[in-house]
Amino acid sequence: MEKRTILAITLCIVVWLVWQAFFIKPVEPPPGTIPDGGTGKDTAANENKPASSSSGNIPDAIDTEPQKPEKTVWLETDYYKVLLTNHGAAIKDLYIKKYWARDEKKGGAIDKTKLQDLVDVGDEKHLPATISFKKFGGMENAPVPTGWTLVNSDASSAVFRTNFGGAEIEKKFRLTETPYLFEVIARVTNNGDETLNEQMKVSLFGKLKPKPKTGCFGAPAAITTAACLEGETLEQVGKNKGDFRELQPEVRWTGINQQYFLLALVPTDVEEAACRVEVTDDDYLRSDVLVTERVIPPGGEVEHRFLVYAGPKKLENLKAVSGGAGKKGSAKLDKSVNFGIFAVLCYPMLWTLRLFYGWVGNYGIAIIFLTILVKLLLLPLTQRSMRSMRELAKLKPMMEELKKKYGDDKQKLNEEMLNLYRTHKVNPMGGCFPMLLQMPIWFALYRMLYSSVELYQAPFIAGWIDDLSFRDPYFIMPIVLGATMFLQQRLTPTAADTQQAKIMMYAMPVFFTFIMLYLPSGLVLYIFVNSLLSIGHQMLYNRMTGVAGGNNGKVASK
Repeated sequence: MEKRTILAITLCIVVWLVWQAFFIKPVEPPPGTIPDGGTGKDTAANENKPASSSSGNIPDAIDTEPQKPEKTVWLETDYYKVLLTNHGAAIKDLYIKKYWARDEKKGGAIDKTKLQDLVDVGDEKHLPATISFKKFGGMENAPVPTGWTLVNSDASSAVFRTNFGGAEIEKKFRLTETPYLFEVIARVTNNGDETLNEQMKVSLFGKLKPKPKTGCFGAPAAITTAACLEGETLEQVGKNKGDFRELQPEVRWTGINQQYFLLALVPTDVEEAACRVEVTDDDYLRSDVLVTERVIPPGGEVEHRFLVYAGPKKLENLKAVSGGAGKKGSAKLDKSVNFGIFAVLCYPMLWTLRLFYGWVGNYGIAIIFLTILVKLLLLPLTQRSMRSMRELAKLKPMMEELKKKYGDDKQKLNEEMLNLYRTHKVNPMGGCFPMLLQMPIWFALYRMLYSSVELYQAPFIAGWIDDLSFRDPYFIMPIVLGATMFLQQRLTPTAADTQQAKIMMYAMPVFFTFIMLYLPSGLVLYIFVNSLLSIGHQMLYNRMTGVAGGNNGKVASK
């Protein structure tokens, strides 16, 4: 088989493998030894899989209030509405306004009858913003306080209170003016006659969802994770039961991280904090913040403050949140946006995409403009590749003669081929090398378009593509894309023989059409427009250089 054909097939396989490696990468298994979240010392119990965060002996000395009949209260802003319950003094529902939920029964299509709900746990034992204590009055792993009473509420706040082990615990939820942000304030008052040591833990939960079965040609599955940022290190778990991480001492935030949305907890009044993220045995994602141990004298009180971010992963909203243990300034919630190794390219691309959107008001058109801009920036490399492929195509008759003459002597044939390239100053890899240089940009564009919430439910053409983050519902664009790729193959000069050229001409468009069927339509739109621009460029180049397009790119005689 001709070497360039083999190289082309190899490149396709490499692209597919890189795609699998970078965009469907599973969460890594946990390390063997994990530092203790409260002391920073390694413990033998953590050398293997530890007990769940909620495990531990319940001390008899802790008096708890009996569970009271449920009472709920809604708090609402222009950005979200949150339902609070006295069962755990926690979050029961949290709906993000202006964002619709996906209907998994319809393959993930937007359901315009339901708002996006960031609390989908279905179990009172796993409600977000639940507090517990690693240490309380000298006891380890005290039980979760119960018997909360809703003592007062208004349009911007709600206060819950309970008695627990000789102390009064008050928990206040307060809205803020910052988009998608509210505050949780937990106050512990020591009503006893002895000093009280307490170390509070606040937990967020998410339901572990099974990986969707989309087949080998489906879009990469969006895995929801339990995540924690300590310093500059983001750790996430979200695949296997029993996976966990523990980090300290400068935890900026911990939360439940989805593809387009984030539910995060930010400690704001401590110098040090630890976090633990895990996949529990009952299929829940759990994310805990453990604050520094405090000593409360008789009659004294301590207050713990946390910020809760619940909203889309828009960079300007994420960067507006300040806090984190021992930190001033940004809590770096933007670290939840996973651009991977291509971040250095993705951020300017996203900035440019949003700039175009500000001009035209349609993200589909903005993607078209971005595609044109990238095409112009890569024009010198593309031109060089075309020139090299044209020069190589001109040698095809001489290459065929060499094959006839030395067909039985592979070593001699290779030597003569190299002499031919050297004589005519043609690099057989010259057409491929510029394409390889462009691949990081293509992968970065893929990652940016796939990870950006800006495309979530963003329409392009009403009645056809109403959500650029979802596949083309009628598969029109992937099929047309396959046709344009077929046309592009015909226009591209080639040194391969007729049979090999036909195989590539028909097989590659079909292969990529199947790949594109279930990819986000915003990404397919980029590839489609890029293909049209490439066809126009190739036709113009062929006309300027005397290459005929109707004969598999052979050089026309003059």
